Amino acid sequence: MSIEELRSISIVELLALLGHEPAYRTGGGKQWVYHSPLRNDNTPSFFVTISKNLWLDFGSSEGGNVIDLAIAINGGCSFHEAVCWLEEQNRSIRERPPINYSSFDNSDCGMRIVKTLPLRHPTLLNYLSSRGIPREIAVKYCREIHYSIRGREYYSVGFPNIVGGYELRNPFFKGCHGEKAPSVIPLSKSCRTECCCVFEGFMDFLSYHTLEQSGNRDVVQPFPCDSIVLNSTAMVRKTVPFIDVYRKAFCFLDNDDAGRRAFVKMAESMPGKLINHSEIAPLALYKDLNDYLQTGRMSR
Repeated sequence: MSIEELRSISIVELLALLGHEPAYRTGGGKQWVYHSPLRNDNTPSFFVTISKNLWLDFGSSEGGNVIDLAIAINGGCSFHEAVCWLEEQNRSIRERPPINYSSFDNSDCGMRIVKTLPLRHPTLLNYLSSRGIPREIAVKYCREIHYSIRGREYYSVGFPNIVGGYELRNPFFKGCHGEKAPSVIPLSKSCRTECCCVFEGFMDFLSYHTLEQSGNRDVVQPFPCDSIVLNSTAMVRKTVPFIDVYRKAFCFLDNDDAGRRAFVKMAESMPGKLINHSEIAPLALYKDLNDYLQTGRMSR
């Protein structure tokens, strides 16, 4: 896609894909107002000007076009990484019914959960299997989420976060329902482990437990660990308090600029506590933990 084509990607459509619904509209419908997707925001203060396709976060004084938003959402990633990410999101946007800007109504806007079920749909299980995740791991940690968007119903794998939202994935869609937040998965409800593992996304978390089940010792820690999933590199600040209660944190972030920046931000907040496994063999040779899992599976 050209830069002009990228800039024309609707910010509203992108936010809807990521699970962010407008709180209200103002200026005669010319501006849509959201809770900020970039920070904790109890009062909606993230404005999108529809006609210009520009955004402004009054709480942080950040703003710009959709490429600037992609960079901010992905933790200050590079321009090239933002372009690649936007192209990926745009493929999912094109699969969805377009938003009717002229007939906006809070009552029918955005994504709504229809029902949540134990994960059992063959399409979703086959999708996870294609990523190397076996059924027993998938059903243990994930749910089957049926949701509607402007009257059309869809279904996805759902991975819960700490505020009741869900990360959603299916073969054609990657998004979120509810507030974006990290996920914390303790081994025990009564006490925490001494150390934790930190993952960028839940597919890497599932990959780690798949490797653990298979007896892998090159990546998996030799002792039990609670798990924390960022669900986005934009969640670093929200995630730090959950990591800081552990003695050590073993990080499995993506092996790219965004992942490295996220690790540096966390390490600056918690000096001497984090170990970056993405830069240590064998993971240093792979894009992420799921790439390592799939490559090893195909080579067998």
